[in-house]
Amino acid sequence: MALADGTSIRVVEAGAPDGKPVLLIHGWAVSAYLWRHTLGALAAAGYRAIAPDLTGHGLSDAPTTRGEYTLDKFASRLEMLLDTLEVGPAPILAQSLGGRIGFELAMRGRATKLVLFGPVGFGEVTPARAFAPFIPERLGDLATSLVTRQMVEVVQRRVQGKLSWFTERDVDEYWAPTQFPAVVRAQVQMLREFSWNPLTAAELAAMTVETLVIFGTEDRTVKPGMAQQQVERLPHGRILWIEDAGHVVMEEVPERTNALLVEFLGSAG
Repeated sequence: MALADGTSIRVVEAGAPDGKPVLLIHGWAVSAYLWRHTLGALAAAGYRAIAPDLTGHGLSDAPTTRGEYTLDKFASRLEMLLDTLEVGPAPILAQSLGGRIGFELAMRGRATKLVLFGPVGFGEVTPARAFAPFIPERLGDLATSLVTRQMVEVVQRRVQGKLSWFTERDVDEYWAPTQFPAVVRAQVQMLREFSWNPLTAAELAAMTVETLVIFGTEDRTVKPGMAQQQVERLPHGRILWIEDAGHVVMEEVPERTNALLVEFLGSAG
């Protein structure tokens, strides 16, 4: 789908075109494939589920002009998407990096409810981004050699907790986009440009939207040591813990997660 600024992004949808819209935002270095277990459940509940590949991810464009992967740029492009689809304020489900973007969209009046999974801003992010300055900015066509299939499999092992296991197809789906050099360059650029710091007390207090934050107790990517305190600063927030789950609970325990989502979002009628 072409956005107003000329950027092309892939959008996956499920459910009737006249269903109640809900936007799903994935995290860093993955794609809309993250929501494969969620899309059908929302559609069955009467929703029109809309899951884009963010720029620099999946099959969407991966521009490398400086400033392409700031929080503001991500949020503004998703606003363009919602405008193109003629979608007003709607529930937003978002994970990790996407959680911080979803929070920003809610602050801009684009969300009616928020569900945030292991969201950036509510925990301590593994400081891998500290290595970004040591990676050459102008990675060439050999950038894909930096990301092997084995490396993706190791990452999959790390992000999951103790409740499930990924498949060979899951590894392939997440590894495939990294064979585009521009995607690899974009991932490194995001480490430099995105807003990875915890949300401030003032930012949390200003959130007027009902917010459900879900963390796995074994999340090693956005470490949730401060999560309880952060959620308590939300005027309309609550936190739910998934024991022994990791960073991708919608993949690890989809049936439980889907039931929680439908209960929280309510009827799509």
